[in-house]
Amino acid sequence: MSDIQSVRRAFDILKAVSSNAGGASLTEIAARVELPKSTVSRMLSTLAGVGAVERMSEREGFRIGNELIAIASNVTYPRTLSAIAKPFLQQLSQTSGETATLCMPDGDLAHYVDQVNSSRVLQVHNWVGQKLPVHACSDGKLYLANWSDDEVERYVRRPLQRFTRSTLTTPTAVRKEIRNIRRKGYAWTNGEFDADIVGVSAPIRDELGQVVASICLFGAAFRWPGEMKAGRLIDMTSETADKISSRMRVAHSSRTTTALASPMPALHPSKSDSKSV
Repeated sequence: MSDIQSVRRAFDILKAVSSNAGGASLTEIAARVELPKSTVSRMLSTLAGVGAVERMSEREGFRIGNELIAIASNVTYPRTLSAIAKPFLQQLSQTSGETATLCMPDGDLAHYVDQVNSSRVLQVHNWVGQKLPVHACSDGKLYLANWSDDEVERYVRRPLQRFTRSTLTTPTAVRKEIRNIRRKGYAWTNGEFDADIVGVSAPIRDELGQVVASICLFGAAFRWPGEMKAGRLIDMTSETADKISSRMRVAHSSRTTTALASPMPALHPSKSDSKSV
């Protein structure tokens, strides 16, 4: 086998491993790359030896290793987060049958940086690249709930744009929603920016517990249950966000150790250090 062929096969195997956030078995990987299991097994052993992959268990198989995460963490934070979150978003979308997005705070806006569409015939809008006011979407409301009370007050005292009949446009309504999010740990959207979309967002947290990003699972309002009956979808979204948080903390730890870290993005619109959790 030529060196170039070996590199290509190793890269294909890494892509196969990363395609399943819950871990990919030897059989699954071999089928995806269309190589004999014996060949894939030898290459996985080599990749594991340098930390590019790691074996989780006989049942769960392999996942991307910490050394590869550390290498990826040396690029910009949004790219690192997107790379780590992608397989988790894919798994969430596949399991739920709905669309999943990755979002990051951008001052007073929620910036959508990645999306995995569902396999349904009726597709929702592609939100990648869009920035929405934080009061008008579930991801943004998560960020608001992580701001200090002073920061929240400065935001709600300005005119809040209305997009649909459900948009929160009064200080009282926003404050009440923030209290609910802090209590529940997730944010529900019920057509606040787009009247035809319902969904749930869950926070991605850093090692200090601060919200640095979020994921949202959403779909057409006519096929989604109400919040009180959406326990399974809420749990799946929250569990996925927790898994991404855990993997991001590994990457951040590696950056700190090597002193090559890019700074975390600023979550708050002001420099206030007071927090109300």
